[in-house]
Amino acid sequence: MIANLDKTYDHHDVEHRWSSAHWESEGIYGAESSRVLVEGKEPYTVLMPPPNVTGSLTLGHVLNHTLQDIFIRYQRMSGKEALWLPGTDHAGIATQTVVEKKLRAEGVSRRDLGRKGFLEHVWRWREEYGGLILKQLRKLGISCDWRRNLFTMDESASAAVRHAFVSLYRDGLIYRGKRIINWCPVSQTALSDEEVIMKPRKDKLVYVRYPLVKRPGEFITIATVRPETILADVAIAVNPNDPRYRDLIGELAVVPVAGRHVPVIADDYVDIEFGTGALKITPAHDPNDFEVAGRHNLPILCVVGRDGKMTDEFGYAGMDRFDAREKIIADLESLGNLERVEDYEHNVGYSERADVVVEPYLSEQWFVKMKPLAEKALQVVNEGEIRFHPAHWISTYRHWMENIQDWCISRQLWWGHRIPAWYDEEGKIWVAGSYEEACHLAGTDKLIQDEDVLDTWFSSWLWPLTTLGWTGENTDNEDIRAFYPTDTLVTGPDIIFFWVARMIMAGLYFKGDVPFRDVYFTSIIRDLKGRKLSKSLGNSPDPLKVIDAYGTDALRFTIVYIAPLGQDVLFGEEKCEFGRNFATKIWNAARLVFMQREKVFGDIETFGKAYAGFTPDPELLSGAQRWILGRYHEMLVSYHTAFSLFRMNDITRIVYDFFRGDYCDWYLETLKIELTEEIDEQKRRHAVFLAVSILEGFLKVLHPVMPFITEEVWHHIVERKNSESIASSIMPQAEEHWKSSEQEDFTAVQKVISEARSLRAVFGVPHDMNASLVISVQDEPAKRIIAANTHIVTRMTGCTLEIAGKGLQRPPHSASSVVDGSELFMPLEGLISFDKEIARLEKEAGSVSSYVMRMEKKLANKGFVDNAPEEVVENEKRKLAEAKDNLRKLDANLEVLRN
Repeated sequence: MIANLDKTYDHHDVEHRWSSAHWESEGIYGAESSRVLVEGKEPYTVLMPPPNVTGSLTLGHVLNHTLQDIFIRYQRMSGKEALWLPGTDHAGIATQTVVEKKLRAEGVSRRDLGRKGFLEHVWRWREEYGGLILKQLRKLGISCDWRRNLFTMDESASAAVRHAFVSLYRDGLIYRGKRIINWCPVSQTALSDEEVIMKPRKDKLVYVRYPLVKRPGEFITIATVRPETILADVAIAVNPNDPRYRDLIGELAVVPVAGRHVPVIADDYVDIEFGTGALKITPAHDPNDFEVAGRHNLPILCVVGRDGKMTDEFGYAGMDRFDAREKIIADLESLGNLERVEDYEHNVGYSERADVVVEPYLSEQWFVKMKPLAEKALQVVNEGEIRFHPAHWISTYRHWMENIQDWCISRQLWWGHRIPAWYDEEGKIWVAGSYEEACHLAGTDKLIQDEDVLDTWFSSWLWPLTTLGWTGENTDNEDIRAFYPTDTLVTGPDIIFFWVARMIMAGLYFKGDVPFRDVYFTSIIRDLKGRKLSKSLGNSPDPLKVIDAYGTDALRFTIVYIAPLGQDVLFGEEKCEFGRNFATKIWNAARLVFMQREKVFGDIETFGKAYAGFTPDPELLSGAQRWILGRYHEMLVSYHTAFSLFRMNDITRIVYDFFRGDYCDWYLETLKIELTEEIDEQKRRHAVFLAVSILEGFLKVLHPVMPFITEEVWHHIVERKNSESIASSIMPQAEEHWKSSEQEDFTAVQKVISEARSLRAVFGVPHDMNASLVISVQDEPAKRIIAANTHIVTRMTGCTLEIAGKGLQRPPHSASSVVDGSELFMPLEGLISFDKEIARLEKEAGSVSSYVMRMEKKLANKGFVDNAPEEVVENEKRKLAEAKDNLRKLDANLEVLRN
């Protein structure tokens, strides 16, 4: 290993050297149950939300998986047996859609191939393309136990799915029944409520007259946005408390176009205020109408098919539902049944995958009874057994769980877990774990398996169990005993119902315990204009291109730094310059430290032998060294506290502020000075040890966020084998005794240096000119502190220093300031051109004075103050106060130069 780092930081080189493949081969990230069950190590488990097998890397993945990696690396370095369980989801609808599209391009349909042939194509596609997302995730440097990678269609996971279905069915929690479900006419399958995205849509609200059979010339008017479903009307409902229609209850009306006679019924469901207060009842095409029909024993008619085309007997059959809508409106007008049409904007459900309007469809499907499962799942969150971060998501979770509906779990697809139910020749259902078991139960082998597959989420809700090898038959194994419940789930709030709630239910039902202890909900990533990232808007950067340009560490650090808990992230690719600059700062600072190491020790081998087991010696510490030690341990306290509170972006800010501010801007500058002026060799060696020690501690706390550069720099501290890793080192802990009142001594020195630099900047004193700095100290302790650090003050301010007693008369033409009661004076004679500086300050003062006058006039305007939002007015007042303060300073500075 060469002693120092390359002159320039090259993220490509560093990331290639410390790739995921390297550490996988070394087994660094593997976790073993025996270390928990036999050796007694404390377990820590993170559950990777399985990305779709069809997916490719997005910024959402970057944020989510970086956060997971931060948690797992931190806990691994904290001494726990840390297990991160990876895997991918078979993504039923998405995968089948991708493969069918590929086949269509080849002139083949899945029907041509048959079920078996089509599934062979899907498996081949999965083998060829399904691993792409995992390869891309490896580019992020994530530290999963890749040996345990699970695919939701692997046999062990499939066995667990079959067991879960059979168990729930036999416990009366799965049933088959007719319901109005969400139907996707493109994918030709049922959708759960969570797979439907509500979007605003502009439609026509059509007012239609229904003639009354026994009252010639009279009619009842209804308003509908779906006139094409008039053909399936079976009743008109009114509210029994609506005086407008009370006398019409029990009458018959004629359905326009269809000519069918239907009753006028009374039902409390009808909203008196909406439309005309009369509602057409079409039970096959509306879930609420379906309920009304059940209460009134009404027939059910269907006029829209599975493909979204009409199936009626009135001349519209074969037409697309939306085309039929326009034709029926025209026909209603020609028949005299159209009263009027209004523009109407409302929210309409769209298929999440196909992006088409969902069709409410009456179909026989399989359902899970959710209320019995939801009760305990709500209880464990309410009682804090599972904690949400941020906590405000609890109210969203609670609302959904208290209003939960049964879960439609069957999908009309071929790719997925086929429902383990068989039908005999009489149509009786036999649910079993296998065909052989079903035959045994039925007493016959003449059985046909249900054609449908299970909702993808039916396998995903078992994820905390199946990733640990649970199949249902083995209710317990060593991995489950060691690592279940898992600890932390990192996921997006958009799948709190899809996945989080259902995993809690499944864990409690099948294992009798919660699946995890903490749920961290990630931020939503938006562009700099506040828009959600999407391919259609063209505002979603390719993370792989961002990584190539800025580096993985830069992207990881930046995206966490700008992602406060519970707040949206405004991301622009250029923001990664911040992370890249930080990486470069780390590299250059480490190079500086290693150069000092070489000056004092000569070679890395000599240093390494002497450095082993180093602990700071209080007798050898300078004031600056005591200060940095105290600041370092204060940083560690804040760092570990932030972890305990799940404040991930605070962690990045804490380490950034410490390293860039305390360590680089202050401590390394003092180190260079002290090593130049110190003649005691023991103290010189100790100073280098301390600088390296704090650098190493910083690298460890930063490692969970920026794994590549920290690994590289750590390997240059002392000679280390390639098989060693910072990931296996021990996370530093705060030592309270290093925080002391002596820290304040150097803090006072810092203030003096900062004020002296400020005076130079305010009055335009050139950096290359040596100025005089006179300090009138207020007491002996202050004098002692400044005197002890004269060499540091002098070198860091570019000033010769004179320490005077209290009450010194201000020297002529001196800039001045006050620090903790001590007065600072900087004589300006000979340093600057007074005339030029006075002209510059006068010009600036004039500009600020004009601004003050404008602001005062604005705030004197009663119309503005009374009508503008309060926060706007307060902000203007704040800007005025700041401007006045600035003007006072400018006037004071002018006074110095004039007198």
